Amino acid sequence: MRMAGLGLVLALVPFAGIANTDGEEDRIVITPISDSAFEVVQGTNFGAAEYWCGAATYIERRLGQPETTKIYVRKPLGPSVTVPGRKGVIFTTAPKGLTQVRNGLTLSVRKAGVMRKSAVARRYCRDAFTRSTK
Repeated sequence: MRMAGLGLVLALVPFAGIANTDGEEDRIVITPISDSAFEVVQGTNFGAAEYWCGAATYIERRLGQPETTKIYVRKPLGPSVTVPGRKGVIFTTAPKGLTQVRNGLTLSVRKAGVMRKSAVARRYCRDAFTRSTK
């Protein structure tokens, strides 16, 4: 009986990492524009969740800022300013000059002034990269 249990465990080990999404957000192209602004460039099958995930990744992992950092859409989804032929969203941590928009329940990168705290944006990483593994 003990060997059968061990055999089952060993048979399932190769599948343990299939739904693991660690590091997928590291493949998102993010380019700094200034001290407080950066662009998240569109990847394959990108939706709003992937852009916000990229923004949180940049803020927390690359800049080392806390998860309470507020992230704003400075320039909504449109032609990339850093990668020709692609689309992108410019985010900022400095809301000066932006008209703040009510966030509401809709996840969007199509309006300047939309804000999410980094911790909230980070949650979209799991949502964005687990959709294809369900």
